[in-house]
Amino acid sequence: MNGKKELKLFEPYEVGDLVVFLTGEDSANVIDADCRWELQTTTTGCNCCTYRFRSRLDKDFKCRHMKALLEVLKAY
Repeated sequence: MNGKKELKLFEPYEVGDLVVFLTGEDSANVIDADCRWELQTTTTGCNCCTYRFRSRLDKDFKCRHMKALLEVLKAY
């Protein structure tokens, strides 16, 4: 037994001021805790403005939404 909890789709996982709702194996809707705007986020991309512009200059850039998703996937 690895001691990790089971991840559930469409359940909220709080990461700092973000809430991550998994929609697939490597995808999620991520929102700010005080906002209703959902961002489609995967481990390799996000539709937020920060990612769209910064990833053009830095191919390895990960926005805070991607980092939150990765943190949830790593923790479970």
